[in-house]
Amino acid sequence: MTEQTRPIEIRALTSTQEKRQAFAQFRQAMLGIGDIGHADAKAETAYLESGSPLGGFIDGELQGVVNGYGGSVALPGGNYVSHLAVTHVGVAPTQTRNGIARTLLSEQLKRAQAEGYVVAGLRASDARIYGRYGYGIASWAVRQDVDFANGGRPRPERHKDLRVVDAYESFDLFRRVAAAAPSPRSASLQRWDGWWKIQEFRTRHGSTPHHAVVVGAEGAERGYIRFHIQATDNWFTSTQRTAIVDDLIAHDDDAWRALLGHVLSQDILHKVILPSRPVDDPLPRLVDNLRAVQTSELRDESWIRPLDLHKLLNARSYDSKARVVIEVTDPLIADNNGVWTVGPDGAAKSSETPKISLPIDTLTELVFGASPAWSLAASGRLRSDRADIDALDRVFATEQKPHSGISF
Repeated sequence: MTEQTRPIEIRALTSTQEKRQAFAQFRQAMLGIGDIGHADAKAETAYLESGSPLGGFIDGELQGVVNGYGGSVALPGGNYVSHLAVTHVGVAPTQTRNGIARTLLSEQLKRAQAEGYVVAGLRASDARIYGRYGYGIASWAVRQDVDFANGGRPRPERHKDLRVVDAYESFDLFRRVAAAAPSPRSASLQRWDGWWKIQEFRTRHGSTPHHAVVVGAEGAERGYIRFHIQATDNWFTSTQRTAIVDDLIAHDDDAWRALLGHVLSQDILHKVILPSRPVDDPLPRLVDNLRAVQTSELRDESWIRPLDLHKLLNARSYDSKARVVIEVTDPLIADNNGVWTVGPDGAAKSSETPKISLPIDTLTELVFGASPAWSLAASGRLRSDRADIDALDRVFATEQKPHSGISF
């Protein structure tokens, strides 16, 4: 039997030892992931504890892995649906191109659907891989650099309820504030235990100082910002003293202005970097010279795969009076296929004649608001007349661009 045709056994990995072995194989496949267990075995165990990895075995040897963490993701309108955060996808370097990843990812989706997840989501190391499994882009992100050599200071505004907290010892507070955030952007994730564990590990083991500030009275905080200092040979004499924002939660615009205003007002700094922000972020309007904010590195952020299209479409809000009849094609999940009506009253299977056909990955872009229909039509991803395209844009319109702001 040739190597390519040897059977692949897929099974859940449940013990701590198996989970650590699987994570080690993922690190080996990715090359650039640090060994958490070597630095802190307890932290690695805590991080992996709530995951649900699947292993791919050939002749009894682990040759591939995919992991998942349960949580939820926001839709336009603020409702959340269940979300499996897919991560740690890796195949042994000697077993690539043998179908192991394909088998693992397909099996994971089947199991996630059977377990009742509405969607699966991931962060893609390669944008060419996951469309074949039905994942579509749900949000985009950009990097913002604020260079104080060209202005960039915030307009003066007093905030008496700001306070500095211990960035290393305040994770219970950060969790509480993040969990209470109202009106999330589409594609926002409710952070799960494993995500918080890795944030705490990275903070404690960071090579440069970490800082944190909260806004709001004690017990009624309305946001926080966590940031760290970029490494430099000599901080005191450097002309590029830089802070990098790790996480920002703001319950309202006032909290957002207060938190960013605090960091941007630090006279010791020459630059502040925000690695992941929404494409429509208003930061340039917060500072005294909007040209001091340089926006770059537009990238696909969230990739999401619908598993239960009925629940997904009916959890989203539709403000327009418009209604569309679409045909959905999904090669992996039969229940998602068919003709659907979508409008202010929700979504349902229909016997009407569809106006337009949508593959499942393209529909994801519309549902979350990542791309307007006119853009998809201009690029050849959709084909219909202008009236149908305009109707899609009215039905799936969003006030804000989707954004998650976290990786996993």
